[in-house]
Amino acid sequence: MKATPHLLCVIALSAALAGCAATHTTSFLHPEFDFSQVERVAVVPFEDLSNEPGTGSYVSRVFLTELLATGAFDVVEPGEVTRIIGEQSRGRSAELTYDQIKKVGTDLNVQAVVFGTVGESADLPSGGVGGHTVSLDVRMVEVATGSTIWSAVVNTGGPGFFARLFGAGDQTRGTAVRTAVRKAISTLVK
Repeated sequence: MKATPHLLCVIALSAALAGCAATHTTSFLHPEFDFSQVERVAVVPFEDLSNEPGTGSYVSRVFLTELLATGAFDVVEPGEVTRIIGEQSRGRSAELTYDQIKKVGTDLNVQAVVFGTVGESADLPSGGVGGHTVSLDVRMVEVATGSTIWSAVVNTGGPGFFARLFGAGDQTRGTAVRTAVRKAISTLVK
């Protein structure tokens, strides 16, 4: 059998996809909520439960940039969000009460607040091939009702099958974070 250019492309694409790190996503989008009502959002600095110092703030910045890149929402400047959240939460931004969320919404003139948690961020060597894994949990809460209107959990990273087999395709921390963030945002903004 002679390999045609089309067949070679299919084989190369299959190998590339199989070598990619696995990504698992679970998401919720409120079926009755009109997202056109949300024009401006605040992204609260992500909580960091990983063992890598600084990962929460790094993922927060990547999330903010990727969200802005969609053009779907106006996003409040991070310094202003940190100041207002600090006044309301005394450093525990992932556990704001409904009244605190409502006050943050009023103070920042937003319709929704985004909270996130980095659960894991680590290098996972496998057979001489490295790969970074990231676990991200993010949600959007409507200020007026305190209801979660969107939520996504994304786990990504580690070397894929062909990367382990052929010893190629390391995934850096930055790539793993961008992949997780983009996957999460894609469940919100189509």
